[in-house]
Amino acid sequence: MAVPYVVRKKADLTSGERKELWYGVPKKLIDPIRNREFAEYMEKRSGFHRGQIDGILTEMVDAIRSLLSIGQPVTIEGLGTFHTSLTSPGFERPEQVTPGKVSVSRVYFVACPEFSREVKKMKCMRIPFNLYMPEEMLTKEMKKADREQEREEYDRMVAPEIEEEVQAVSYTHLRAHETKANLV
Repeated sequence: MAVPYVVRKKADLTSGERKELWYGVPKKLIDPIRNREFAEYMEKRSGFHRGQIDGILTEMVDAIRSLLSIGQPVTIEGLGTFHTSLTSPGFERPEQVTPGKVSVSRVYFVACPEFSREVKKMKCMRIPFNLYMPEEMLTKEMKKADREQEREEYDRMVAPEIEEEVQAVSYTHLRAHETKANLV
């Protein structure tokens, strides 16, 4: 599995001058997975029933909202922590900072270091240029890169099948299966 990306031209201003460079950027191929699909995915992996998982996910959202409403950050071990930030205008005297003047400015999530580390190890895969770039923009080199990528993907898919079909067998193993009918 690999994280898909497309190649886009962007302005690079890091050197102080504007320079157009090509970058790999995320490509959202489909809509995000929602609770029902996520629960089905987890059911196949875990053995828990989809309905149970869906119910737990729904209750989890309500529980996180409730705990955040009392200022309690929520950590899901192995995943990360949900937090809130507060904001208010500035005042000259502390007693002027009343509850009506303070509000939640944002809710944010901080992934735990282990989760971030594992996600950052994931491989990336370029979506072939010809699937998103106009034909007139495709250079000879881009077409060649697409062909090479297609060949590599084919080899990755076919090679394991070939290895499964052709297994090395020792001479001793072969001899053990001989019968007098095999001997001439």
